[in-house]
Amino acid sequence: MYQVMMLLLVLLVGCSSQLPESYQPLPKVSAISEFSLYNQDAKTINNSELQGHWTLLFFGYTFCPDVCPTTLAELNKVAANVENDDFQVVLVSVDPERDSPKQLKDYINYFNPKFQAWSGELEQIEALARQLHVFFQKQPFEDSYLMDHSSQVVLINPKGEYVGFFTAPLSTEDMVSYINAQD
Repeated sequence: MYQVMMLLLVLLVGCSSQLPESYQPLPKVSAISEFSLYNQDAKTINNSELQGHWTLLFFGYTFCPDVCPTTLAELNKVAANVENDDFQVVLVSVDPERDSPKQLKDYINYFNPKFQAWSGELEQIEALARQLHVFFQKQPFEDSYLMDHSSQVVLINPKGEYVGFFTAPLSTEDMVSYINAQD
């Protein structure tokens, strides 16, 4: 009996699909509380923008010297290979002081004109970031400041629910495979 059970276990494990190493699913899907931000066209947006498609959401800012442009370039590679038409990439700015709608539009269009860029009142951004386990804070730098922030890319399902996140270093191949495998 023990041998039969072990054989069954080996077969089940061998047949299960493996999650990408960089993907961290949540133990339980999480609803996202209501928020109000604006997009790169200065249009007010809310949770409804997350419904009806898979979303890769990244927190960053347009003056970011390193992580943000690298991540958005990687997400552009992902977007080019995702087969699902119901898919979007969103940058949420953690620097509403400097990231006006025009600044966001110029920045995001450089990477992909189909990408979205959102910002808004700091309290709204902080509340959304907390729900998605994202950290950010302002740090003085020379005569200005930088924004320290988490680098994970959040995955949101077509119901607008937080389901997991991808960690650095990002694997575009793993991200594409995982998203393409979703219904």
